[in-house]
This record gives sequence, C-alpha cells and structure tokens, in this order.
Amino acid sequence: MRRKIGDRRIRPRFDIVGDLWGTLESVLQLPLRNVSRGGALIHSHVPLPSHSVHRIAFNTDGRDVSVPVRVSHVDTQVSADGERTYLIGVEFLSAQPALLEMIERWAMAGGVEGAGA
Repeated sequence: MRRKIGDRRIRPRFDIVGDLWGTLESVLQLPLRNVSRGGALIHSHVPLPSHSVHRIAFNTDGRDVSVPVRVSHVDTQVSADGERTYLIGVEFLSAQPALLEMIERWAMAGGVEGAGA
C-alpha cells in the first residue's frame, strides 16, 4: 500500500464492507439527585437502557470511588420548552466501604452538594 503525499498515517487503513460492530466508551459528568446505600438517582440528557451495567465514579473531597451499577429505571422528563431529560435510577452492584463512608458523610452533612457522579 503506497502512501499518498500529505498522508500522515503510520499504519495502513482498510475499508470495511458491511456492518462491523464495536463499542464506544464515553465519560459524562451527571448531576446526582439523591443517593442511598443501595443506589442513586441521576439526571441525564442521555437515556440509558434498563438493566444495562455501567461504572460510576464519585469524587468528593479529593477522593475518587468507582462502583459498578445497573440501571433499574429511566423516567423521561419534558421541560416547558420541550427539552427531554431523564431521571435514571441505578443500583450499586458492589458498594465498597469507601463509598458507604462517603454516603454516610453526605447524609450527616445534609446532602450531596459537591459530589459528582
């Protein structure tokens, strides 16, 4: 395969004929509406399929805790101007002690302000 002038690719590229399935991983910062020892409610502009499994990272006070979650329900919200958003309920699949400690501190402080999901 001969490189064209101006082509900076180091490796050759191949055309795909037909469908080729793949996966895409993306990271979104989503507001956390509420949280408990069993799960959380997240506000999103992107719907997630029910029963799908994802990973959520919580960051507060310079500490990061990542936990796998399963989507338990998705409720569509429509604003007065017609914008669709989603309230997504997730259940923690394995709540680590560090996450449970964070949740307890948030509960004692009266909320999850400053916490991100």
